[in-house]
Amino acid sequence: MHSLISTLKTIDRIVGPRLLKLMPKTANVDLSNGKLETILVIRPGGLGDALLLLPVLKEIAAAKNVKIDVLCEPRNKSAFENTKFISQIYSYQNIRSLVDALLKKYDAVIDTEQSYILSAVITRCVRAPVKIGFDTNDRGKMYTLTVPYDQDRYEPELFYSLFSGIFNLAAGFKIDPPYFKDSLPVKISAKKSECVCLFPGTTVSEKKWPEENWAQIIEWLVQNKFTPVLLGGRTEKKQCQRIIALSGRPQAINLCGKLSISQTAGLFEQVRLLISTDSGILHLAMLCNVPTISLFGPSSSQKWAPKGDGHLVVNKNLPCSPCSRFGTIPHCLNQNVCMAEIRTKDVIRKVELILDKTK
Repeated sequence: MHSLISTLKTIDRIVGPRLLKLMPKTANVDLSNGKLETILVIRPGGLGDALLLLPVLKEIAAAKNVKIDVLCEPRNKSAFENTKFISQIYSYQNIRSLVDALLKKYDAVIDTEQSYILSAVITRCVRAPVKIGFDTNDRGKMYTLTVPYDQDRYEPELFYSLFSGIFNLAAGFKIDPPYFKDSLPVKISAKKSECVCLFPGTTVSEKKWPEENWAQIIEWLVQNKFTPVLLGGRTEKKQCQRIIALSGRPQAINLCGKLSISQTAGLFEQVRLLISTDSGILHLAMLCNVPTISLFGPSSSQKWAPKGDGHLVVNKNLPCSPCSRFGTIPHCLNQNVCMAEIRTKDVIRKVELILDKTK
């Protein structure tokens, strides 16, 4: 998966600018009289960004009576599956599926990608008079309407701004669960008052927190009569097995690879708290109104961390952090010090604050 993503980024960097030069500018359209009944939302990238789109998509589908299709990647498709408001899901990496999306007529297409050029080129090819996207990396000529992108602004608010221009959304970004059909509670051997979830995984090595630190958190939770539940996909299963072994607390529950996204949403109905790296699961917990403690280093907590009461961030705020830009983290010459400097006691202090508030 990582090699494929790297290849796609390379193709975008080399081929994308050339395609922009070859393709004509998109003609402007009058948006004042058009009725928007069908839209295609383009969302490449990871799971987290896709999950952060769900609030605005749900609002539009309900309030504006709009039929929404999504063109996405296999790695973020699960964010849109089993939702109550997505009509059809198309895939970038399935040629037949991609062609079907390009042949279908829409009233508007919204490209939610922040920087890559190829998504803008695909947007230009969609059969829709209205084409909307972020005005970054010279992509603006592919759209009929562009929206400014701010590296420091909370990402869900930026997604909201993409849609607010044509749908007159005035209230602003808000959470309104549930987002999935049949997100039935997953049976676990712990009461809600006792259950604390942990997500130690990450797709980027620079965001990792040492396994021995996670083990110490598990040990503290068990000592304080809580049941640790470790979450992740199949790729995190062995990591979580090692963490549990290091903790010496076999009563910790390892659910890695056992739950879908909608099932994880069901699980979150039974938990007090999630402790997580910057990840898609962190955003899912926020969407389910679960309190969170998030560990941030190379990426911007201002831009990506959940906001509001019940959400706390652990961040050492080093001079070199954050260094991520448009989702790309440069090679670190400081041995990922921004994550390594986060101490177990820093996290436990935040855990105590949240648990005291949610008694």
